[in-house]
Amino acid sequence: MSQRDAMQMRAMLLDEPGGRLRRAVVDIPTPGPNEALLKVRSAGVGLTLAHIREATGPTVKFPRIIGHEIAGDIVDVGSGVAILSEGKRCLVHFYLNCWNCKWCRIGRETLCSNLRGNVGTVVDGGFAEYVKLPYQNFIPIPPEMGYEAAAVTADAICTPWHVMKSRAHVKPLDDVLVIGAGGGVGIHAVQVAKLFGARVIAVDISEEKLALCKQYGADEVINSRTHDISQEAHRLTDGKGVEVCADFVGAPETAESGITALSTAGTFVIVGVEPGAFPFNITRLLQEQVITGNRYCSYEEMREVIQVVARGLVKPVVTKRVALEDVEEALDTISRQTLLGRAAISFD
Repeated sequence: MSQRDAMQMRAMLLDEPGGRLRRAVVDIPTPGPNEALLKVRSAGVGLTLAHIREATGPTVKFPRIIGHEIAGDIVDVGSGVAILSEGKRCLVHFYLNCWNCKWCRIGRETLCSNLRGNVGTVVDGGFAEYVKLPYQNFIPIPPEMGYEAAAVTADAICTPWHVMKSRAHVKPLDDVLVIGAGGGVGIHAVQVAKLFGARVIAVDISEEKLALCKQYGADEVINSRTHDISQEAHRLTDGKGVEVCADFVGAPETAESGITALSTAGTFVIVGVEPGAFPFNITRLLQEQVITGNRYCSYEEMREVIQVVARGLVKPVVTKRVALEDVEEALDTISRQTLLGRAAISFD
């Protein structure tokens, strides 16, 4: 590391809540004990990052290099790291776990009792040429998996996988309503639900986004700007309602629509929550409906999804690619709700 110790890297820094990312040149970090250094090859750009920039997302320690959907090559490891070596291709797990609590030991790491925070919020993330993290946060990817696909997999595909598999328990022939289906996570939720054998009803706010949903497998679509979500969901299911609703918008009005769209014994899963009163009529539980949240994905699920994507069973949907210094352009598009699918930074 002696030569790299004196070197610097390009990065995009967020200095304050609600600020704009600025171009910067900073020192390349040196991995300490139980840490590794990754040369970033691609980084995903999604709604969580737009919320962080707008000071409505997770708490951030400033100044900070944000970005948590990351893939690249290990270029150095600190002492005590035996399972990673230089040249290993990896993606990054978002959460900084303790590895000792009950939840970490039973494979539900995102519920960690001693969670330190997230990559790109309490430690620097992937909007830079290099990122240093605990070695446990790096998960190897197969040679047939591209860096961009791996970066998007790290959150935009792993999250809906956890939603459909572990929170909603989607079964073949279920009717699944996906709210926010044309966005960077929702478009992959459409594919995952289809892979699990469901009939998918996609909801979004523009015909362009809904066309993308149809392209990636949605059986029916609802434009929420022109139609009532719950009424349409019941119409499309002959009055039954949907077995599962996954809400990737998390607004009070989408939650209310999603819950009222449920069938008897249906499950509503919310992913992220916008400020506002959450509608909940407790008598609905007498129909044995389930209303629950979602918290990222486990390490085991991430390993599953890596193989699913590598085999082409779920395809990363990236419609906008930018250079590192142009990432504000991608974030602006997300904030305006005009981005189809995911955006990504390419470092090549």
